[in-house]
Amino acid sequence: MISKRPRQYLPSTKRDFSLNKLKVLITGISGFLGCALWRYFERSKFNVQVYGLDKAIKNDTRKLFGCDLAKKSKLRPILHSIKPDFIFHLAGGRMPNYKALFQSNYLTTKCLLETIMEIRHYSPRVVIPGSAVEYGPSRGSRRRMKETDIPAPETTYGRIKLKQTHLGLRFAKQGADVIIARIFNVMGEGTPSALAIGQFAKQIVMIEQGCKEKIIYTKNLEGKRDFLDVDDISAALWAVARYGQSGEIYNVCSGRPFEIRKALKKLLSFSRVKKTLVVENKNSGSSSFDVIGSNAKLRSISGWVPQVTLERSLINTLHWYQNQKNIN
Repeated sequence: MISKRPRQYLPSTKRDFSLNKLKVLITGISGFLGCALWRYFERSKFNVQVYGLDKAIKNDTRKLFGCDLAKKSKLRPILHSIKPDFIFHLAGGRMPNYKALFQSNYLTTKCLLETIMEIRHYSPRVVIPGSAVEYGPSRGSRRRMKETDIPAPETTYGRIKLKQTHLGLRFAKQGADVIIARIFNVMGEGTPSALAIGQFAKQIVMIEQGCKEKIIYTKNLEGKRDFLDVDDISAALWAVARYGQSGEIYNVCSGRPFEIRKALKKLLSFSRVKKTLVVENKNSGSSSFDVIGSNAKLRSISGWVPQVTLERSLINTLHWYQNQKNIN
């Protein structure tokens, strides 16, 4: 049961964050999106002070804290001492089983939002990442999914992410300042090998280094996806945080379909691998095939548009793997 916050603490939809140096907290800062957002703020000229929180952090510093988000007793003093203006809740992601998925995505979100609500006179803006898999399969090759479309996820991950979204929106109705940024397919610097483009890049670099046979193993390549570079996603998350309205969902996507087969061919053309065999499992595809999003809602409130071309993003992905000391 979520307790209602007194009316005088309800966040305004017209918040002015321009007067003082802003404090930003990134949960899951050791992960792919967390690192990317940290890097984005480090490279930018925004007047922000960034803090990070992750259970993988072993030794606390002035700005980085080790904390299990499922434990309020550890989370509360950190939030109380920092009092961040923005919290980007990027902990979670894809896990090997249902229990881990539910714990890392849903329960950590519940604990975070409950802890915030328990701190008097404190109402940070919380941005929670959703996923394109919440929409379910494509509903027409020419149709772009909008935030008003009814979700119909078909995977366990998609259903748990939708539960997380509903949880965040429910807290928003009770007075928390929560926004959902529904992220589509990601690539670029640091892309993990659990994602298709990262897996392609990893195999290509292993072939370049002579530690793998000249064969690329892949799932079905027939589909298209809505890809966005991780730097553009970071900029979009910041745009959502500054200009979004509490209790709303905003698609973070390119709005452009891109063929998986073409992406692999381009990666190979950018590499030092000249001849290789591609072994494709046509019976194994992705739930996000042909699910293309509309980013009109985000563009209308912020003016945000993608800046990184698909080709540049593929090169950034490949270069990142080429610069890793050990990718096995």
